[in-house]
Amino acid sequence: MWIARWPLVFAFAALASAAPVGKSHYGIVFDAGSSGTRIHVYTWRTGGGGPKDAFDLVSDELLKIKPGLSAYKDRPSEAGASLEPLLAFARSKIPAELIASTPMFLMATAGLRLVGEATKDAILASVCGYLGSTGFLFRCEWATLLDGRDEGLYGWVTVNYLLDALYPGGAQPAGTIDLGGGSVQIVFPTPAVAPSSAPAELSQRLDFGGRSHALHVTHKGSVVQGAGDYRRCKKLTKRLFGVEACSYGEGIPTPRPPGVYQPPLPKRFYGRLAHARPDRQVPTASLYTTELRTGFSYMFDRTAAIGLLDQKPVTFGAAEMSRDDIERAAKAVCSLDQAGAAARFAATNDAAKAANFCGDTVYIAALLDALGFDERSTMTMTNKIKDVELVWTLGAMLAQSSALASGASGSHFGALSWLALAATLAGLWYFCLGPGSRPSGPPRLYNRPPP
Repeated sequence: MWIARWPLVFAFAALASAAPVGKSHYGIVFDAGSSGTRIHVYTWRTGGGGPKDAFDLVSDELLKIKPGLSAYKDRPSEAGASLEPLLAFARSKIPAELIASTPMFLMATAGLRLVGEATKDAILASVCGYLGSTGFLFRCEWATLLDGRDEGLYGWVTVNYLLDALYPGGAQPAGTIDLGGGSVQIVFPTPAVAPSSAPAELSQRLDFGGRSHALHVTHKGSVVQGAGDYRRCKKLTKRLFGVEACSYGEGIPTPRPPGVYQPPLPKRFYGRLAHARPDRQVPTASLYTTELRTGFSYMFDRTAAIGLLDQKPVTFGAAEMSRDDIERAAKAVCSLDQAGAAARFAATNDAAKAANFCGDTVYIAALLDALGFDERSTMTMTNKIKDVELVWTLGAMLAQSSALASGASGSHFGALSWLALAATLAGLWYFCLGPGSRPSGPPRLYNRPPP
């Protein structure tokens, strides 16, 4: 387990005052993943002069190419040039006279974490040299390896921006949960004053449009195997989360993730995995689950794959279900042996992944249980807010554009620390059960086929 802490600040007041009212702006974020690299070309307008008017999203144009940058580990000097098709796409979307003022950021995720330090540096050096010659606004420090924690924070910004929850007088900020192939990242607001027993090293301050927050980080890895018995599988899977009594003092609830102080869950959860409606008295009464196009959300994918979404009424692209629904579906899927699972899902687009469905759904149910969500919690599966895809790159674009407008040059959270705005104190706790918590998706827990 390891813990880290950074300041995280956004200065939208500066962004609003620095840009002409009504002017269109462009920015680029490369999401360099393990299987490919996706470019997001963002267009936004500035409005009136207040924080809420500083970033009015117009569009997100995207294109993905394969393979990912990590595929160039044996020939890293070629990595930069591999991005040319994406740059051609960007040039087709941005007026030629604005190319030189369009900032460009490349953030690499899982793939580059596995190639070794020297190879990673060589690949990023190639990217730096190539992108620096394109005519776009680019600095070498803007090509970085994105930590999973940062990805979770950017996702939180995306969700709360789309909920109009980042500014004074806006909606109450929501918490987010991102269930990924190798990690679980959770960010949620806490009371204005945390208990004195809460460990300071787990706190992360965030100032955004007049609000401040604190965040958690921790990583833990584990592997589990089973034999298709749902109850035993869930029991084993819950051990991954280390649910136990908390040692940080009175008034701190359980269950909690391993080694992590967890404040009470808020009433409002949204985003990568869950959202509780603020009008309910029970914190876990109503949850919304979402799938992100980063490829890191099993919640939406797996419930859709096993047919659970098909059994629920769909309204505005969203389907409601409870944690109990997920558990019953998991029991049904886990009762199949591998041959039965292959036959059951043979006609679906996810047939090749059928061997993972039992483990996936058990893992989801166990996670919600371990975090303290009630089995009657109502969840709504969706992948958009206001018809905008929920992707961490939007949060990254918001952060970087505000930093540039305010005179900062860094490309990560720490670089924005001096931009703090006076704000009402609140809190965000962020923790991540990180790379290795499961090798490539939840464990396979099917009955063995008969001899």
